[in-house]
Amino acid sequence: MKQEIIKKDNITFSLTTVAANKINTAAVAKVNQFLPEIEEKTRVFDRNNSQTTLGLMTLTMLNGQSPFRMMRQVMAEIEKRKMALAEAQVSHAKTVKEMQELEGDVDPVAEAEYRQKSVSLSTMENKINGSFKDVATLIDQYNNIKAANNIDEWDEEAFEAEEKRHHVRRGFELMYRNILDGGRAQTATIEYLQQHGVHPQVALTEVSGYVQHSAEQIGKGDLLHSNHLEDFLDQMADKYRGNVDKTAERLFGKSDFVNKDYMLKLESKDDC
Repeated sequence: MKQEIIKKDNITFSLTTVAANKINTAAVAKVNQFLPEIEEKTRVFDRNNSQTTLGLMTLTMLNGQSPFRMMRQVMAEIEKRKMALAEAQVSHAKTVKEMQELEGDVDPVAEAEYRQKSVSLSTMENKINGSFKDVATLIDQYNNIKAANNIDEWDEEAFEAEEKRHHVRRGFELMYRNILDGGRAQTATIEYLQQHGVHPQVALTEVSGYVQHSAEQIGKGDLLHSNHLEDFLDQMADKYRGNVDKTAERLFGKSDFVNKDYMLKLESKDDC
């Protein structure tokens, strides 16, 4: 039989007669009057991030706008919340059981413990609700990313195939940030580009030219959108992605060095 969560009237705070003369009764009355509303509105913030922050920041952090990387981040974020929900259901069940054991007990300590667990249960349920909302939001973003990039089905092989382009794009993105931040390429960016076959001086020239061109447009009054930068990075990724193959040939003797036998492959729908 499904276990019902203990429900009572709004429980705020209660004081024994002995303690009542030591506590400001006006403050207690104010708390008891408005705390239910505050608790209700707190449910708006039942998770760490808003949907906007989760979509625009969390999914692109260290990934740029690589669709496969963003989808991987979706899965990582969902996995964290799945584990949290698994742990929360145990704590929730224990709290409900403890409240059932305390219900009806007229001992002052038992009554205070009951009220404490009521508050804990309410907070816990808000957090659980927030986790479910996060997972639902992430699933929406996963589907949006697939639709925006015309991705139907994909597997590990498809992810690996996109990795070369992602790293080249990321290298140019870091170079752009270096130039804006300090006017020069940082050692880590130089190494990153070189690892993926892009000559650092070529990248520096390309990005410096873009920075100058953008500055000229802004000087003329054009209010550039960040999509202007993303389009430039896409162009650089497409232009230099082949450099990764040349580096792989130098290092491993072949451009396609990943072993597909180790990958989790998508089953054909015809085989289902």
